[in-house]
Amino acid sequence: MTTLPLFDALRRFDEEYIPFPPFVAASRSIETNLALYRETGIAQHLLILGESGTGKSSLCRWVEQKYPRLVLPDRDMLPVLIVAVPAAATIASMASAMLDGLGDPLSSGGTVSAKTARIVSLCRACRVEMILLDEAQHIHDRGQATTHYMAGDWLKSLIDQVGVPTVFLGLPRLEQLLQVNEQLRRRFSRRIRLALGQSDTDTIHNECLQLFISLGACLPIPLSCGDSDWDELGMRLYYASDGRVAYIKKLLASALRVAAETDAREIGPALLERAFTDELWWEGIGKLNPFNPAFEFRRLDRGNEPFERGTSKVRRNKDLFAC
Repeated sequence: MTTLPLFDALRRFDEEYIPFPPFVAASRSIETNLALYRETGIAQHLLILGESGTGKSSLCRWVEQKYPRLVLPDRDMLPVLIVAVPAAATIASMASAMLDGLGDPLSSGGTVSAKTARIVSLCRACRVEMILLDEAQHIHDRGQATTHYMAGDWLKSLIDQVGVPTVFLGLPRLEQLLQVNEQLRRRFSRRIRLALGQSDTDTIHNECLQLFISLGACLPIPLSCGDSDWDELGMRLYYASDGRVAYIKKLLASALRVAAETDAREIGPALLERAFTDELWWEGIGKLNPFNPAFEFRRLDRGNEPFERGTSKVRRNKDLFAC
């Protein structure tokens, strides 16, 4: 595989959305809420929860592409305002981030009340019909219950003033913010979890396998289960990804690069074993690598392992990074 086709394949693969059932359910709910608002003016809100790597940011990109900004001579028309909540968010920094998204050149200026008034005015001027707040758990990460209540109260008031459907996307601990503020909790009673393993009829390792096969259809070389069977490969994929969608995608992208370097004709357990060590956990060798024959078929969630309980970080070479 030459360099140009490889880069092209990687680019297409990176742009590929992952149509696993909870992603489809979330995207359809967003479409339904927006259609309901357009037809009736009724604003229904939605909470989308998921661990790191489950597709929340991909869902935001999908919405942005489906409902793009329209640039006119006198203003921008913005059907959906998508805002990434700043780390350790304050009410003032959230307001500034929203004003940035609305194109306000003076987004950092003014009091909170002045910023709030500008958000409401600009949302109307830009014909905003829906608001998505990504990484919304950052609201919870700052301060204690009193701070959380005040932030929730400001959001509740802003949502009511703007009057359009709003979607919160964040880590599961975002629910704790809603527990503090009853009025905000009532507005976000509808919740969707972006996670594999919610099916009543299918196992999580088979869901991982089907996702792997679906993504593999986008690649220029075939997939293989090697000397094992596909069901066993599905179990290995589950332990290698902890059932998180983005990690399966990382494994495939890394395996494709390895295939190009080695002129391999298929992506199977041997390439995935190297990809796991290269991309997800540099200490994942031998019996600690899910694609190694000596692997013990257990979750890698003990101390200093990639899916250690209480952390969403993956070890890559000598660095730690949040996926």
